[in-house]
Amino acid sequence: MDTQSRLLGAVGPAPHWSNLGAWISEDNQLSSDQPYNEAANRLALLHAAAVGINERDSLLELGAGAGASLRLWASHGVRNIITIDQALTTLPAEFKGLGVNHRGIQADFDAPWSELPLVDVIIAVDALYHARSFGSSLGNIAAQLTPQGRWALSTLHINTELTRSQKAQLKTQLLACGIAWSGVWHQSFSSVEPPSIFENAGLAIQRIDDLTESVLAGFALAIAHRKQSLSLSDQLHPAWWKLSLTARLCRSLVASGKVRYVLISGKKSA
Repeated sequence: MDTQSRLLGAVGPAPHWSNLGAWISEDNQLSSDQPYNEAANRLALLHAAAVGINERDSLLELGAGAGASLRLWASHGVRNIITIDQALTTLPAEFKGLGVNHRGIQADFDAPWSELPLVDVIIAVDALYHARSFGSSLGNIAAQLTPQGRWALSTLHINTELTRSQKAQLKTQLLACGIAWSGVWHQSFSSVEPPSIFENAGLAIQRIDDLTESVLAGFALAIAHRKQSLSLSDQLHPAWWKLSLTARLCRSLVASGKVRYVLISGKKSA
């Protein structure tokens, strides 16, 4: 188990998740005291539901991390999976002998990818805002989908009414957590002219879900709750400092209204 997952309270065999999680209970209430594995799994499932993933689909996932999501997609019957990440995705041990066809590619989301077969579904769970260019990442997604392909991604949406000084301050805050200003979504939801960054990339948006409370506020609350059960040595660990910094940023973003955390889904443009 990697250090960060352990500090978050991940349990069970590796690989473990590395997303912020959706901290909501079964009755859709904010719930920060649940196991991290459950929250992280729930965020991924929201993406799966948005595209209606099924066993006939070929899937490409951006930012699969250590490979915990592969276990989830296999449980949905998906057998053809490609993963693209900055580090190679680890294939869970139980995949051996299950007939899952997995191909892992090490590449940036916004850089040219190796020649790959077109896929039915592309999912990016809590990962795309780490790219240097949001528009280039969207272009890669559109180019890799079949004509009827579906996609779902979660990212940060910047409040378009921020002043120049507010944007500069926010840019610095995001950079401290490894998030590039050009890697997030800046355009208004209601923009008609000029065409949206999604339309320019060849993607048609069908749905936008605001997950700010369940993800950003939930993660901040979960870190505060988790701290109560950590030893002093764990609280002094560099990995915990990074988690705490991220939680403080999440708390600040929710309180200021500068950013929303959104799940966007749709199809390839006709």
